Amino acid sequence: MKPLAHSTAALLLACALGPALAQAPAPADGHDSHHPAAAPAAQGATDNPSADQSELSEGEITRWDPRTLKVTLRHGEIKNLDMPPMTMVFRVNDASMLAPFQPGDKVRFRVERRSTGYFITRIEAAR
Repeated sequence: MKPLAHSTAALLLACALGPALAQAPAPADGHDSHHPAAAPAAQGATDNPSADQSELSEGEITRWDPRTLKVTLRHGEIKNLDMPPMTMVFRVNDASMLAPFQPGDKVRFRVERRSTGYFITRIEAAR
């Protein structure tokens, strides 16, 4: 096959298999593949009391939407999740947690992975 034929064949295959692939488990090379496997906490669970709360990561708030309880942080390494520096959206359980902050603020925070996403469990102004 010529290169165009390969592209067309791949597109047809993706269209045909799209619904099935949408329900398939994520491949091992996806975003979560560079994170250690951990049993996700139950939705709405509180902080793990055995977690080392002194290990905070540093970041900067780039966006904060109290309606959706989502905050975007440009962050350094998150050691407890073995996550490299990047910009990422996190969730909070309560909008009041981020009430004192606005975009551009430097913060130190703790984030935990749960079955429903990455949740900030502690946040404070960076010193």
